[in-house]
Amino acid sequence: MAEDKVTAVKRALVLNPFVYHGENPNVSVDPVIRRHAGQEIKTGLTYPIGLGYIAAVLLDAGQEVRLLDPIAQPVSVDAIRRDAEWSDAIFIPYTSPHSTHMAEFFSEFRHKLRVTMGAIAENLYEDLLNRDFADVILIGEPEETVAELAAQYPDLSDIRGIAYRTGGGEVVRNPPRPLIEDLDAVPFPYRGFGNQRGYWDIPFFGQPTACVLPARGCPFGCIYCAQWQGYQRTYRKRSPANVVDEIERVVAEQGIRCINFHDPTFNVDADFNRALCEEIIRRGLDIEWFCSARADLVEEDVLRLMKRSGCIEVQYGVESADDAILNQLGRGTTIDRIREGIDITRKVGIPFSLYCIFGSRLETAETVEKTMRFVREVKPLFVSFNVLTPLPGSRLFIDVKDKLDLDQDMQNFDILHTDYVLGEFSAKELTAIVRRAYRSYYLSIRFACMLLRKCIEKPKLFYWMMKSVPRQALYLCKSVFLRGEKA
Repeated sequence: MAEDKVTAVKRALVLNPFVYHGENPNVSVDPVIRRHAGQEIKTGLTYPIGLGYIAAVLLDAGQEVRLLDPIAQPVSVDAIRRDAEWSDAIFIPYTSPHSTHMAEFFSEFRHKLRVTMGAIAENLYEDLLNRDFADVILIGEPEETVAELAAQYPDLSDIRGIAYRTGGGEVVRNPPRPLIEDLDAVPFPYRGFGNQRGYWDIPFFGQPTACVLPARGCPFGCIYCAQWQGYQRTYRKRSPANVVDEIERVVAEQGIRCINFHDPTFNVDADFNRALCEEIIRRGLDIEWFCSARADLVEEDVLRLMKRSGCIEVQYGVESADDAILNQLGRGTTIDRIREGIDITRKVGIPFSLYCIFGSRLETAETVEKTMRFVREVKPLFVSFNVLTPLPGSRLFIDVKDKLDLDQDMQNFDILHTDYVLGEFSAKELTAIVRRAYRSYYLSIRFACMLLRKCIEKPKLFYWMMKSVPRQALYLCKSVFLRGEKA
């Protein structure tokens, strides 16, 4: 006999996606979009900061909350089921690689409030609701929506930012929720579960790393950016004091001193960067941190402050060394401006890494070689080679959405492989280009010398390198070189 549906939410399970048997697949698609889910990718194992925020909001509202991350923490399926039975509501981000497993898991708990989220879910909401995948789909920024959902359930009629199906079977999408204006009012993400020291990132060679999100959104219009649809080129930032308060709590409670500033573009606002770095210095925080930034926005005095406050690496999106491709990608810059920013970064003495994207409509053998030549010339610390992918939430996705099988095509949307190609190269050829790029860079004498130099400069890194470098080499082999080729 089926159990009666819950009529109130007092206890919530916040859960990262998982599989019933075998290894968890890469779930980088959804975190790139909304950062709800944690992920194991080629640069490390990241904390599910979006789920941390959801858990924090529910705790602030007086709910009992359990947060589980089976990707990072050892937890059995039986334990997950017990926590699900204990709860009134279950929150899981939607990812295509886990969709079958999530459907099976959710089907066992139809008597609970089942909630999913993420840009893929937002674009599939009618289909997901019609096949009873979940009861509610969060659309847009989740924190205020989650608080209302927990307080008002089962009345969903006036909660902005959700889609759901009525008792009569009608799919309803409520009006959108405005973006949060005062980010300082949002509680710090919940980190009180499991072993937080198990999360790490390659700039620290595997040392325990905490994600901190100083700002949300980006004012630029890159066509591949998965945050475009959700944030519509807005940029909102927390106060520097609020950000540093969170860092102090991470250091005090977790003992973690390596910080990943998880903004897509850290250096949008130079005054904010200065104030944040000065606050870290003023409080005497002994931390190291890295960030992602735009090379064409670099200012030398800001970089010097960043270095003084503990910045050990800046990651720049180059994407391509061809100006026509940069223009097509909506980058709004040139390779000369990118090179100038890199030169300033080298002058200040901050190591830098690069991101490159192959596969635009204008990509040719010549432009691929031009990008590879640029990488060799500027000598980054690390470089990430990727395939142009129409990620849900991006302008590119909106342009090609009608040509995609949203659930099937996105099984391979991990930025290393895609079944949907835009230019003259086939998926198989793009895979070969990415493989060649990784081989030429990471099997070079220069890269080996860089690792040796790092060990000499900071002997304590040797232990962490021995843990992280083989692990990431194995991951790259599995995800790039041993994965089946696409026709």
